[in-house]
Amino acid sequence: MSAQSNPPFYVLLAQSPLSNLPVGALSNNLVHPIIQYHYADDSPLSLLPNHPDEHVLVLNYDRSSTQPTVQSISESLSVTGLKLEEAPGAAIADEAGTRNDTMFIIETTSDDHSMTASHADRKSAQAALAQFKHR
Repeated sequence: MSAQSNPPFYVLLAQSPLSNLPVGALSNNLVHPIIQYHYADDSPLSLLPNHPDEHVLVLNYDRSSTQPTVQSISESLSVTGLKLEEAPGAAIADEAGTRNDTMFIIETTSDDHSMTASHADRKSAQAALAQFKHR
């Protein structure tokens, strides 16, 4: 199987508060989500948040579909877009050559100010990816 037929190996969230960003602007507050795989035969109840501060996004990736979909099932978080971008250095880190060298960036917005970092804490996609690789 070629690397490009696999889904992107990396997923980042771009988080923006409703009040701070002009329409159409992309946040530079990128974070790594916790990923949990859910299959068609799994109970849909397992997707429900475990506590009030947990946000749940569902990314549906189907190889037969031309475009993946993403939606939020959390009350205070909305998905505004899904981008596919090159993951800098991803191909170098893949010794087997089976990883897709792109990444999903899920754009979200929220009125929850605790989700939004200060300007000093914001990172570029490259910096967030480098931090993830060194975990």
